[in-house]
Amino acid sequence: MPEIFRAARVAPMTPGRPLLEDGAVVCDGDTSGVARTILAVGPYAQLCREFSGPVRDLGDVVLAPAVFNSHTHLEMAHLAGKVTSGQGFLAWVRSLTSQPLYAPDEGRIQLELARLEARGTGFVADISTRNAPAMAALLARSGHFHASFQEAIGTVVPEDIGSLIHQLPDSACASGRGTLSAAGHALYSTSGPLMRAAKQAASARNLPFSLHLAEHADEDAILLTGKSAFLDLLRERGYLLEYDAPGKRPVPQAAALGLLDERTLAVHCVTVTDEDMDLLAQSRASVCLCPRSNEYIGVGQAPVGALLVRGVNLCLGTDGLCSVADMDVYGELAWLKAHALPELSLVDGLALITSNPARFFCLEQHLGSLAPGRQARFSVVPPELAAMFLG
Repeated sequence: MPEIFRAARVAPMTPGRPLLEDGAVVCDGDTSGVARTILAVGPYAQLCREFSGPVRDLGDVVLAPAVFNSHTHLEMAHLAGKVTSGQGFLAWVRSLTSQPLYAPDEGRIQLELARLEARGTGFVADISTRNAPAMAALLARSGHFHASFQEAIGTVVPEDIGSLIHQLPDSACASGRGTLSAAGHALYSTSGPLMRAAKQAASARNLPFSLHLAEHADEDAILLTGKSAFLDLLRERGYLLEYDAPGKRPVPQAAALGLLDERTLAVHCVTVTDEDMDLLAQSRASVCLCPRSNEYIGVGQAPVGALLVRGVNLCLGTDGLCSVADMDVYGELAWLKAHALPELSLVDGLALITSNPARFFCLEQHLGSLAPGRQARFSVVPPELAAMFLG
């Protein structure tokens, strides 16, 4: 028997459909472990006549699709509250690298994933440098849709570039909810040949690719001049001893390496220029913003309004708990509304964590909107955030 979910407002997040006042979502009945499916979305007064079944009245809330966290680092969840904040990238890295970086706390990660599910997160994109198979296995068991990226770092290009994408036993992938792919760390820490190889490995399988891009001023300086305090720190620790600066800003360098296309997610994009943003738009790459992480570290903020004007497909992520208080992307949306785009509408804001990432990750037939045939996965916009948007 179908079940009707009623709410004061429903955000379908389908083209041309505004917020529904006194709306409803009708789902099929319990199918014994099989994912439930949406049957209809519309005004409650109409759907309660068309469908019989129990009504779950959620009250004075905004019901939205399950949300996407498009960038996080689960393997660093154990570093929550242990890393310096607000003093810039160099101080943050010094503090970060004084900790045991790649010793993930499986129990803490499971707790965080359960918290995300409780808050309505339906998808998690994770970047892992050392523990990608383990993180992917945890995600597979969590019930989330997910993308697990193995991050390439350094200079060594394997003979079989397909090995840059980690593998899992078939039993861990049986749900069909997960994607395994490759990522690059950054253009200074992952060599050009290795970055190209990681992108080629992903492209050969039509998989998403991710990289940190234009995150902080030191990144610009390293690529342009080969000189920065951060580069000095890396060399003190035995890295980039023979680094040859390409003399280009991060975005043009990424383009020159063939990294930017519609299957690339560029993360952060804090220090981009007008020309950089034009290049991102022309490439059809998507951009993932992590504003609370950028604030925590103290590197500035991405020009979100200018990116939106150019039509760049924007998503939101939280980054790792080493640079943010929690992994709930509703916190990122609240930050944007309060500090960057007070004029942002609720529907346009929700697009950053629903329909936009669903488009990038090719999950539009499953998640990202409330429409017939989609999975019955919902979130409730936090009341304090709804009040910010709706007054």
